Amino acid sequence: MRKTLERMRIMQPLYRKTLLLTLFLLIFAAPSFGEAPVRHIVLLPSINYTEYEVWESKYYPVNVLEHKMTDYLASLLRGNPFTDVSVLDGGQAERWMDDPTFRQCTFAVRMELHHVIAKQREVFGSFEKGDVSLRVRIYNPMEAGLIESFVASGKDQRYTFDPGDDQLFLLNTRTSLIDIIYRDGLDFLRLSPSYKGQKMSRPTWAQFSSTPYWQAFKNAIDDVASGIANMKDGELYVIGRIISPTANSTKKNREYIITLGKQDAIAAGDILQVIRGDTYVTVDPENPVVVLSRVIGNVKVIKVMSDQAIVRLVNERKNDPVQLNDLITAPPYGKKKVERLR
Repeated sequence: MRKTLERMRIMQPLYRKTLLLTLFLLIFAAPSFGEAPVRHIVLLPSINYTEYEVWESKYYPVNVLEHKMTDYLASLLRGNPFTDVSVLDGGQAERWMDDPTFRQCTFAVRMELHHVIAKQREVFGSFEKGDVSLRVRIYNPMEAGLIESFVASGKDQRYTFDPGDDQLFLLNTRTSLIDIIYRDGLDFLRLSPSYKGQKMSRPTWAQFSSTPYWQAFKNAIDDVASGIANMKDGELYVIGRIISPTANSTKKNREYIITLGKQDAIAAGDILQVIRGDTYVTVDPENPVVVLSRVIGNVKVIKVMSDQAIVRLVNERKNDPVQLNDLITAPPYGKKKVERLR
C-alpha cells in the first residue's frame, strides 16, 4: 500500500504537466472554430514602359498614372473580405526583393504598362478610343522568384455629339441588335460634355478619369484581377455544389441551394457559373486522362447564409440543363458576371 501511494505521489507532477501541456495546445496551438484563411497580397509599384502620362493637376504636373493603376487593382482585390492588400512604394519594393524577412505575404504582383493607344477623331462630334495592354508578373515570397506571368488587355470607345443641347446623357446600349452591328455596343454620353479645363501636353487626372481611355485601363486591370484568380488553373476559385431546389422553385424561376456562403466571400447579386467536366482519353502516356470544365449555366445569388446560399437560374444550355450536384464556381477577384455558355 505504501509503495502504491509513493508511486502515485511521484506520478502526480507528471500528470499535472501533461494536463497543462494539453490545455496549452488546445487554447493556443489549435485554430479557432470557423477560422477562415486570409490571403495577403503585396502590390509592387507599377512600371510604365510607354511615354503616356497623366498629371495630378494643372498646378502639380507630376505623373500619377501608375499610382492610379495600382490603387484600382488594390480596390478590386480588397473586394474579397478574406484578402489583405499591401501597396508598397519604391523603397519598400526594393527591400521586399532583397530582404527575405520583409516578404511576409502569399504572393506579390507587379503590373507593367507596355502598350497604349489613345485615339481621338473629330467627325460631327468626338470619337475617342482606348486600347491598353499590361504585362503582369507574380512573385513568390520565398525567393522573390517569378512564379507566373501573363498579359491583360482592355478596350473602350465612345462617341460624343458636339455641339448638343445636354438632352442626352449616359445610356449604355447592349442589345442583341446593337451587338451584331457593333461588337462592343455603343456608349452614348451626354451632348456637349462639360468643360474640364484647358488642354495641356499631358491630360490632368480630372480630364482623364472620365474618358474611355481610363475605362480601357480599368478594363485591362479587371482582366488582371481575373488572371490572378485563374492562377494555377483556377486554384484560387471557390467551388461548391447545387444540393437542393428551394420550396419556391418553379419551372419558370428555378431556385437552388448551394454549398457556398458568406465564408466564401459570396454576396447577393453575384453571378456564379455552373460547370461540368468532360473527360478525354489522350495518347500522352504522362497525361492519359484530361478533364476539361465547361460552363453550362449562370446563376444569380439572391440570399446568402453563413455556409449556404440561394441562387436563381439565369441561363443554361438547352441540350445540357443544370442539375442537382453540378459544380458552382466563383472567382475570388474581379467582377462576378455572366459568362458565355460553352
